[in-house]
Amino acid sequence: MENQQQVAQAKAEILIEALPYIKKFKNRIMVIKLGGSAQEDPAVLKSIFTDCQLLLEVGIMPVVVYGGGRKISSAMQESGVTPRFVQGQRVTDAATMAIVARVLADDVGGDLLRLLRESGGEGFLLNGRDHAFLRAVRKTLPGGVDIGLVGEPVAIDSTPIHRAFTSSSQEGRRLPLVAPVACGCGRDSRTLYNVNGDTAAALVARDLHAEKLVFISDISGIYRDPAKPESILSHLDQEEVARLIREGVIAGGMIPKVEACLFALEGGVGKAHIVLGSLPHALLLEIFTSAGIGSEIVLERK
Repeated sequence: MENQQQVAQAKAEILIEALPYIKKFKNRIMVIKLGGSAQEDPAVLKSIFTDCQLLLEVGIMPVVVYGGGRKISSAMQESGVTPRFVQGQRVTDAATMAIVARVLADDVGGDLLRLLRESGGEGFLLNGRDHAFLRAVRKTLPGGVDIGLVGEPVAIDSTPIHRAFTSSSQEGRRLPLVAPVACGCGRDSRTLYNVNGDTAAALVARDLHAEKLVFISDISGIYRDPAKPESILSHLDQEEVARLIREGVIAGGMIPKVEACLFALEGGVGKAHIVLGSLPHALLLEIFTSAGIGSEIVLERK
């Protein structure tokens, strides 16, 4: 009996700790970028979608941006197209772009909608192919290297998201799922572009004036020493991030991720977070607890 009371009390304390954050973030948008192996594990995805459903129920407005690099490469190989990368960017000709759009907008998007329904929720898909939601200009690498139909995202059409979240019907509880497939701008509007998912998430967060941008990752955050889990840096500002990059602490694939965080912060997003996707309810633990469980990045300490 005593143990049951302790468990009940612990749950009550968790709710009490979460209450100020629920009040603070009500009617605010949070952009969540699915990444790493978390997007490949149905159980992890269902946990994340359950967290998103809770956010919707308490009046917070989550927007999910997803990728699918591994599935794109597999689909290319099945079609007899060899994936090529230059400076970490997928070289994207017309044939590759057709595969990218199909895999992200149709295959991965359809799978995510199915898993969301199995988790008790409903969602809707957004991309640059079907809705002109995400717009981009052609990207050229330093030195003028041409990598084909790879885009740099520049704008979104926020109308469908705001319309969904301001609806008084059940539609207001549907989760937007955004694929990083963009259309061109102006006269180039019929051209499709392959866009980096992290960069797309940062732009979406900026243009939606999001309160937070959360990257669901394969690691718990940024470490002073990757070999020592206890060395995780729970709170960093822009100056510290720049120093850690110079020191080589932040390196490799983490650099573009933190650069995406800084882009969003400079555009007005309140905070950016990197959390471990395989940790159950990592999203809620990071948002609704004072200590958090990942790395939080801000422009400057107050």
